[in-house]
Amino acid sequence: MSGSCSEFLILGMAGFAGAAFGWPMKHFRGWNWEHVWVGQSLTSNVIYPLATLAVLWPLFRETAMSICPAHYLELILLGALWGVGGIGYGLSLNMLGLSFTYSVVFSVTTVCGALLPLWIGLQATPAHLFMFCFGLVLCVSGTLLLAQAGAGRSIDRLDSRKQIGSALVMPVPQLSYAASLILALAAGVFSASMGLALALNNGLVSRLTRLGVSSVIAPLIVWSPLGVGAGLVSISYGLVCAFRAGTLTKFHRERPIRNWALVNLMGVLGFGGMLLYGLGATGRGHPPANVAWATFMASYILSGNAIGLMLNEWKNCRRRTHVELFFGVVLLLGAIGALAAS
Repeated sequence: MSGSCSEFLILGMAGFAGAAFGWPMKHFRGWNWEHVWVGQSLTSNVIYPLATLAVLWPLFRETAMSICPAHYLELILLGALWGVGGIGYGLSLNMLGLSFTYSVVFSVTTVCGALLPLWIGLQATPAHLFMFCFGLVLCVSGTLLLAQAGAGRSIDRLDSRKQIGSALVMPVPQLSYAASLILALAAGVFSASMGLALALNNGLVSRLTRLGVSSVIAPLIVWSPLGVGAGLVSISYGLVCAFRAGTLTKFHRERPIRNWALVNLMGVLGFGGMLLYGLGATGRGHPPANVAWATFMASYILSGNAIGLMLNEWKNCRRRTHVELFFGVVLLLGAIGALAAS
């Protein structure tokens, strides 16, 4: 297999790993949503990145020590915004299901990820401005169509008394579909801070690769402080919710082996997806950055919808709802392709 083909395969695997991240949420027993979110953030955002960085510290020491504390603080703050988006994303997974949440959240993240670098002057105006604008229009249209499909599914599921998301007890009151959709959209906006941090620090990662650090692990210089920021927000929010509900003891009393094994699986999928994306986007024979991101997002959305369909999240819905879902996803994939071509 040529280097180029292997990088596309790795990016596809990264998208699948990221999409599979939410699947274990269906299988927790005895825990509430906040226990799951604390556990997954502890593993995927904090323990795994920092432990890997600690083991490989000699490779990072010189570059890491040359970075001023203010820059680390900036990354931690961007990570905190990412953590806020992650909380909305996690709540949406539980209320709206994997398929719908992945499509809506990451379509919004795609739009913000395309516009923010232009707005702050980090990236020049696209060479093919028409394709860029066309991609944004397709993305917005696809999101609106998915919102319509979600509304139809909400009605269909209400009629059949079926659960859409997981059965985890939530730390917030049951929201209407409209409120849940707004939460998912806001999660997509805040989640774009992760992509912005990577774009702002592309030169830092490139410096490490020029010094001989593998492209798989070089992004750890960015992921680690980002994860700390996200973890501070997510873990604090989850612990406050558990304290208010009087359920802190569930961490060690309710099926601890099963549940901690599942949050570690979520950590492996979340952190592993990041490493795979770093390898696919910067390894030998890698595609251009915009094409790599488009491939990753396309795989993420397709894998998320495939998993959602296998979990029967759209079962017993009307044909019209399935048609809206299909064409919404098609529009999103077209949008990603147009943005990559711009």
